[in-house]
Amino acid sequence: MYCTHRFTPIQLMKAAQEINGLLRGAFINKVAQYKPEQLIFLDEAAKDERTLSRAYGYSFTNARAYKKFVFIRGQRYTILPALSLDGVIALDVMEGSCTKARFREFILLRVVRLVLISLVQSFSLQCTIYWY
Repeated sequence: MYCTHRFTPIQLMKAAQEINGLLRGAFINKVAQYKPEQLIFLDEAAKDERTLSRAYGYSFTNARAYKKFVFIRGQRYTILPALSLDGVIALDVMEGSCTKARFREFILLRVVRLVLISLVQSFSLQCTIYWY
């Protein structure tokens, strides 16, 4: 009897165990009240010497797969973009990791300020905005 079993390495799909369909539906209903033009999305990303390291590889049967890795992190850079339907509307690139204070500063001084200025310009209102 000849039997061949070929296995290929695949990455597992991850599903959050904590997913709650009711809360998810409530969130979707809440977001649905806004127009797509009103939404702004934030996404933090980081890059260092280890960023492009692969976690999977191929090897012969009964042999380990090896790859030389860089264990020294090196210089780390973080990027914070604010995205809308118009593209990137605000951006901050920094050395090192993003702290809570730096993130808050980005939101208040770059994103909120930009949104307020665009609202003022679109309604042709005259007002003074004070920032501390």
